[in-house]
Amino acid sequence: MIKKLLKLKLILLVLTSLLLVSCKNDNDTNEDHSNISTITITPKEVPTQGISGYVLRPAQRLELIATAENRDNTTQDITKYVTWHITFPEAAKMNGSTVVGIDIGEADISARYNGIESNDSIHIKVAYGKIKNLRITPAVTSISKMLPVQLNLTSVFRDHTTANISTRRWSSSNEDVASVSITGLVTPKKVGETTITARKGAKKATAKIIVTDAKLEKITIFPLKLMVPIGKKTHLTAIGTLSDHTTLKLNSSVTWKSEDEKIATVSNQGEITPKKIGRINITATKDGISGTSQLEVISAKIAKIMIEPTGKIETPLGREIQLTTSGILTDGRKVQNLATHIRLLPTNAATMRYEIGKPAVLVPLALGKATVITSLEGDKTASSTITVTPEVLERITIIPEGNTTSIPVNKTLQLTANGIFSNSNKPKNITNVAWDTTRYDIISLNNKGKIIPLKEGSADVIATKDSIQATVTITITIESEE
Repeated sequence: MIKKLLKLKLILLVLTSLLLVSCKNDNDTNEDHSNISTITITPKEVPTQGISGYVLRPAQRLELIATAENRDNTTQDITKYVTWHITFPEAAKMNGSTVVGIDIGEADISARYNGIESNDSIHIKVAYGKIKNLRITPAVTSISKMLPVQLNLTSVFRDHTTANISTRRWSSSNEDVASVSITGLVTPKKVGETTITARKGAKKATAKIIVTDAKLEKITIFPLKLMVPIGKKTHLTAIGTLSDHTTLKLNSSVTWKSEDEKIATVSNQGEITPKKIGRINITATKDGISGTSQLEVISAKIAKIMIEPTGKIETPLGREIQLTTSGILTDGRKVQNLATHIRLLPTNAATMRYEIGKPAVLVPLALGKATVITSLEGDKTASSTITVTPEVLERITIIPEGNTTSIPVNKTLQLTANGIFSNSNKPKNITNVAWDTTRYDIISLNNKGKIIPLKEGSADVIATKDSIQATVTITITIESEE
């Protein structure tokens, strides 16, 4: 019998251990963001340092990391959860958690999550810096006389970074073979050779170009098949194959066409703007040769969800809060009142009330914090932390002695202030009330709410506490009331 009991205890011990391990693993895989106190953003790799902060070149990229500091002094990476904000998108833009230099200028970048703003922003300066040398890109050596080619001027800076920079100083050594515009567009004219030169300041770059009689034989659009949600812009790329087996990008040289512009439009650079659900072909054509990409436009999907209200939420004891879930679609639109279940994590500070067809309601019970969470489609989650604060005064009523507001000039009247608080509808006497009147020539009023009539007339008496006010009109008569 004893052996059986020992064996049973051993089995129970093993099962308990396995359960604890399982719970621990579950906790490890579900990150808890309810304990965040501050957010710090830092670059993954420190770029060039300048007087104004981090310095990027146009087109240079810098990956950022958002780290949450918890109240228990632990930290966690929340980069994939935060929303990034940039003050001057003309200078730089955010691509996910990566900032990309656009043009000369400066911008501040901050991150926000669950109503918490990052402690400090990162100041980005986009500048050219000191140029070491220049080169012309792409590095083409031959082009067809049938196809213009767009060249760019790329600068190599002294810190070894590179970026495409602008210049209007382009020239061709043989205009009969090919000309070049102030934007770097080379237009071939006949078979032959020419040297294209681009200058920036005292520096220059050259590229020897051979114009051939190769002809365009094929156009291929990448991707060949594409599925995008309504409103989500995307780009197609047209690649031309020539008779000499060379290939080149043709986006600005072809004529783009949408099979149905009610479903999606396409710009002259190959940018797709989906408008409604459907399937169409997008074609790129030049010199009678076309390429096709199959486009399917699907309904806009929810990219992110959040619990409303957002931001730092505080509510006093007794004041309930309605909670709903909203979402941001892939086309940037916001949708309200998503059908999700908002759940309260274990706490003594509040409870939840649910009614069919109505928003979830958080009911404060005690001082402390309450964290609610929700999820959608399994991979989209949101959480919000509500702080329950002490009860607050919501309304004041003034009670005159004897429930009368009319007194003779030779009598006094004591006023009492009762307060209605957020956690109870039952009035209770309040102290430290500020008493005031609109007519000190008619009545005298002390700081306890006692009225001494001075002459016949009417005066308003105001009681104020915590910015809450109540008013009562007092009438002073000449004759004594029996």
